[in-house]
Amino acid sequence: MNNELNDFFEVDIATLNPTNKLYYFNPYMIEASSNIVAILKDKDFYKIVLDETLFYPEGGGQPSDRGEIEEIPVFDVKEKDGIVYHYVNELPKSSKVNCKIDFHRRFDFMQQHSGEHALSGVILKLFGGANKGFHIGEQFVTIDINIKDMTEEMLTEAEKETNRYIFENQKVDQIVTDTEGLKAYPIRKEITAEEDIRVVSMGEADCCACCGTHVRNLGEVGIIKIIKAESYKGMTRISFLCGYRALNDYREKNDIIKSLKKELSAEESMILTKVQKQREDISALKKQSDIIRKDLAKNISLNIKADETIALIFDDIDFPTLAHIESILLEKSNTVILATTIDNKITAVTKNDAINLGQFFKSNIKTYNGKGGGSKDKVQGSFETKEDIIAFYTSLMSEVVK
Repeated sequence: MNNELNDFFEVDIATLNPTNKLYYFNPYMIEASSNIVAILKDKDFYKIVLDETLFYPEGGGQPSDRGEIEEIPVFDVKEKDGIVYHYVNELPKSSKVNCKIDFHRRFDFMQQHSGEHALSGVILKLFGGANKGFHIGEQFVTIDINIKDMTEEMLTEAEKETNRYIFENQKVDQIVTDTEGLKAYPIRKEITAEEDIRVVSMGEADCCACCGTHVRNLGEVGIIKIIKAESYKGMTRISFLCGYRALNDYREKNDIIKSLKKELSAEESMILTKVQKQREDISALKKQSDIIRKDLAKNISLNIKADETIALIFDDIDFPTLAHIESILLEKSNTVILATTIDNKITAVTKNDAINLGQFFKSNIKTYNGKGGGSKDKVQGSFETKEDIIAFYTSLMSEVVK
């Protein structure tokens, strides 16, 4: 390590000025020079403090930026008491550093966060539902609205109205004010801060205090698409996508539709009809197959003599047929053990109170790479290989037939 950096390990963080946050002045800035003012060693990584930074720290439901300091990857960014910490696995050679953020990630978060504001503002205006939780995830963005079980009609109306504001390209203003100045803005959520309050105003769509990064105009959000809604702690959790995420989702789903069109030889409007017809055909075939299995089970059972314990392993009978055979054989036996190497499955049932099938399965099935279980008198299990099920069947037989 360069001796120039040694002194920065000794800096008292409490004496530092708050980090100058360049992302508030220009969230589109990708690259800038900064000066190291402190370094903290933490386990096997370092936390670098800069005099000013492009990197947005995790907070307010928005994940942190990623990027590089002198081509050294920054794998996390956090803020505490106004100081921004940049997490790296190695240190640069000099205190004067060039910083560059991953703007693809930054702009994605800007699209999602601005879209969230617009959607939350619209839901409040239309239905009086307040946003009680927000998170930008790797796959979806979610908001928790304090309305229980929002209907499809409500979600459709909210999505349509939000997209109207996006298509109108309403201007996004970011203002820094204090408690007195805040009175001039119709913010949808009360806050406790008294100064340096950042207000994000989106024309008619929304007005809310926020510490995140946002687009300049709502048109940059592109589009918002609600993917699903589910009940969550007495509220409605809405999952949605904006901008490039929504475009990628459309591409993936369009690819699925194109594949279905080819597979089913049907136009889009007929896909559901075709699928429903196939489901009906499959259901009819299953009923026919079950009738055949029952007849087969009866014929097989006729040739099996009554006994205290009936145990058989088949290599030409599937498991559904075994279930029918088991029901029949239980009428002429106290214990029935049946297995098949076609499905590598086993079923057993007993009327003998001295036998605890459930306990045997619990104690032994994993030893034979199997899964399953049941009650004291009825169990089922499945195995990875033919050898496993044969070995388990043999072990069960030795326990039952003593």
